[in-house]
Amino acid sequence: MNRRALQWITALTLMLPLFAHALTLAEIEQQLDPATVLKADFRQQQHLAMLSRPLESTGSLLLIKGHGLQWQMKAPFTSDLKLIDGTLYSNDQADNLPGGEAFSRRLMMVLSGDFSALDKTFKIEASGQPEQWTLTLEPRSATLKKVLHGLSISGGRTPEQFRLNYPNGDYSVTTLTNIQLTDTPTDSEEQRLALP
Repeated sequence: MNRRALQWITALTLMLPLFAHALTLAEIEQQLDPATVLKADFRQQQHLAMLSRPLESTGSLLLIKGHGLQWQMKAPFTSDLKLIDGTLYSNDQADNLPGGEAFSRRLMMVLSGDFSALDKTFKIEASGQPEQWTLTLEPRSATLKKVLHGLSISGGRTPEQFRLNYPNGDYSVTTLTNIQLTDTPTDSEEQRLALP
């Protein structure tokens, strides 16, 4: 190979990133599995400046798209949060926690892969490839910025990990494992998301 050809190859290699295709939300949403039901185990670590070790919780979740979400913590203590048809329940009691319902709705959007709906509340940047992507979300409103500095979500066919960053430097990381996707909920799954 002559020197001129080598220079051209080197120049093209260096220029490739300039022509790289920017990943879009639409491409990620097309990659996501359209299944109606998502079940998974979760492990959440909360990193708090006041503690030397992160707080860890584990449990399971059930999402039936368009209907509801159950977030069932099993350790270090038991707790059952449900968002059913827009109402938040904590251990089968309607929950009046300020901001809890809005947070649960956003979590349901994340797990459903309804990222375009989040665009009204967050500035969203996508990176990676459609089959292994990361989204970085920054709150648009000053009010939301007071409680949430930012959020990142990564995954493939489904969201698999999300990290919440808080204004004081604390953060939490939630990882989903044993993800199961089905098209139709079973009777028992529907019962789990029945109104209390």
